[in-house]
Parts: sequence; structure tokens; C-alpha cells
Amino acid sequence: MIWTRRSFCALALVSCAAPRVRAQEAIDFPAGAVKIIVPFAAGGPTDVVARILADLLSERWAGKPVVVEDRPGAGTIVATAAIAKAPADGYTIGIATNSFLINPAIHLKLPYDTKADFVSISMIATQPVALVANAAFPANTLADVIDIAKKSPEPLNYTSPGPRGVGHLAGELLKQRAGIRMQHIAYNGSAPALNDVIAGRVPLMFDIWHSARRYVETGQLKLIAGCGLAPLPGAEKSPTIAEMFPGFNVVAFNAMIGPAGIPAPVLEKLSTYIGAVVDSPEFAERTRSLGIDAKSMTPHELDAWFDKELAHWTDIAKEANLKAE
Repeated sequence: MIWTRRSFCALALVSCAAPRVRAQEAIDFPAGAVKIIVPFAAGGPTDVVARILADLLSERWAGKPVVVEDRPGAGTIVATAAIAKAPADGYTIGIATNSFLINPAIHLKLPYDTKADFVSISMIATQPVALVANAAFPANTLADVIDIAKKSPEPLNYTSPGPRGVGHLAGELLKQRAGIRMQHIAYNGSAPALNDVIAGRVPLMFDIWHSARRYVETGQLKLIAGCGLAPLPGAEKSPTIAEMFPGFNVVAFNAMIGPAGIPAPVLEKLSTYIGAVVDSPEFAERTRSLGIDAKSMTPHELDAWFDKELAHWTDIAKEANLKAE
């Protein structure tokens, strides 16, 4: 291409105008509806959190609509790919869960680059994970579980809300730290897995504490240990796996991400507004029944947290030889 004087002048004008345009984008944002893509079906805990967040954001944005779009499928890959391919204008963002970091640790190919195709916006919340057992299972402590697993001629079965999710990988981590054999039994969702653990078809389960807690309180399940560093809410005297294996720390999370390339002023505005909602008393009150720990992060803080967690899950998946096409 031959660069004429007119071409250089036009380029200079565009270059000078771009910062003003982007600054104006941030001042006007949002000028229309904002969409939040959720990687699970409607009615689940992540969808509920997203809808509460959307309502409170809409209030702060003077009634501008914030729409939740549920895009379940392929272990959150469908929704994550949709976020990556969305226009980088801040009007389409989405929720990332543990699978956002577990998928690249396991899948040989993904329709997106986890590190290059997204920007971090804010953490929303974390949820504690617990190891629970069928009420008739002979183990009452983690030491009991390990002893049974070591004496069993067959791998000890356990389950979780789904394959290659946070519960599945929590079991793989325990196998590695305790030096025991365990076999993950795959279910599609927490409800069917819990039903079979309660019925005694599978003895153990790693689940979100909020999901399993009611069954522990009614005696249908027994609590073995919490999987995080902090005591479980409502069961503060219960042990944690970290007491036996220091550093063992598995929590579920919801975070807000967007497609790479969102202008910095718009990204800052999104992060500020979402962080303010997440840290607000209104959000805490409306999510109290979900058992989450709401806490925002800046994009920089969330980037660092993602990097640490991705390395953590990659090490676990590699040691367990977990691979998927």
C-alpha cells in the first residue's frame, strides 16, 4: 500500500480522536442493555447470584436493563466461548466458575485461549466445599476414610456435582496428598449425586457446603471435613482437610469476566460498579440464603488470583493424568 499525505493525515486524526472516543464511552456507559452470560441452567445457584447482581446493577445504572442469558453445556465451555467471541465493548460479560480454570488444565483443545481471550472484571463470591458421607458409612473422620481406602482391595468410590468440576478435582487432590486410591463416579448435577450418596449407592461426595448442609443437619449425611482453610459456616467445630494436609484449600467461586479488548475506561467502570454491588449490604442480604462469601476484587487482583488457581489445578490434573479431547 502507498501511504499518501491524505492517508497520514486521516490516521493522525483517528489517533488523536481515539482517546476522546474511549473516554466518552466510559462516561456514557452503559448507554443500553448489558448482558451477563451464565454457564449453567436457570435456577441454579450461579444463575441466582447473577440475577441478584443484575437487578442491583440495573438500579445503580438508573434502570438500564441488565439481562441474564443462561448458556449451559460442555462443562461451561459453551458459555465461555460465547463470552470470548462477544464484542469487546463491555455490553456482554459473563460469569466464570472453577471450570473456567479447570478446563484448560484438562482439555487438549478449547475454542478459546483462557489467558489471551478474556479480561478480569471482579470477583463476586466464593463458596466452601465439604467432604460428606452416607450416614451409614463406617468412617466418621478423614483419618477413618483414609484407613478404609488403604485397606480396600478396590478404589473407594466418591462423587461430585459433575465430572472435571471442583468436587472431582478436590477428590483427585485428596488422593494425591493421602496416597490412596479413589474412583470418581460421574453425575450430571448435585441433586442426583446427593440422592445416590444418601441412598448409599456411593459412599462419599465432595459438594458445595450450602448444597449438602441441609442433609447433614437432618442426619441423612455425615460431615467428614471442610475443604477450605476456614471452618465451615454453621459447623465451625468441624475439622478441615488442611489440618491433616497443610495447604489443602479448595473453594468454589463466581467471578465476572469479559472478552479481551474492552476499553480500559469501560473496564474500570464495570469493575467499580460490580465491586460496589458485591460489597453492598443489599447483595449480602439477598444472597445470605445461598451460603456464599461475597467479596470483590480489582481486575489486577483477580488476574493474580486466576494465575495462582490455574497453576494449582494444572498441577493436580497433570498428576492425575486427567485429559479430555
